[in-house]
Amino acid sequence: MAAKKPKRMTQREKDERAASRKRLREMGILPPRKPLLNRKKFAAEVLKEYKKCGWVVFSFYLHQAIGCTVDESMLKADADRITSEQIGVLKLIKLTLETKHFHEALKEAGRSTYSIKEYLEQVYNPVMTL
Repeated sequence: MAAKKPKRMTQREKDERAASRKRLREMGILPPRKPLLNRKKFAAEVLKEYKKCGWVVFSFYLHQAIGCTVDESMLKADADRITSEQIGVLKLIKLTLETKHFHEALKEAGRSTYSIKEYLEQVYNPVMTL
């Protein structure tokens, strides 16, 4: 027997929940709402700072930041679900590894150049569609 679909909330129920959330926020039980992130501004600031940073120093801190975001502990049965942010970091790691394999395969084939289309088809698109 299929599970029943939950009933849609009435407007009155929605209003009651909103009022109780507001009351709980005022009492300090629930945290205040975060302002929305201006993604374009954030991206511009990060990319500007990234371009100024030295590669050796950057790679050290990038490795540390990745280690704080994803590790084997998230695979344990009692761990929380894997967040979309962690998936993004894992995709970045996978993209890096696939790029390394791509360049190694080029070297083995005796090539030093490749087209952007070739890179996108063999490396970027397969990782991003996971």
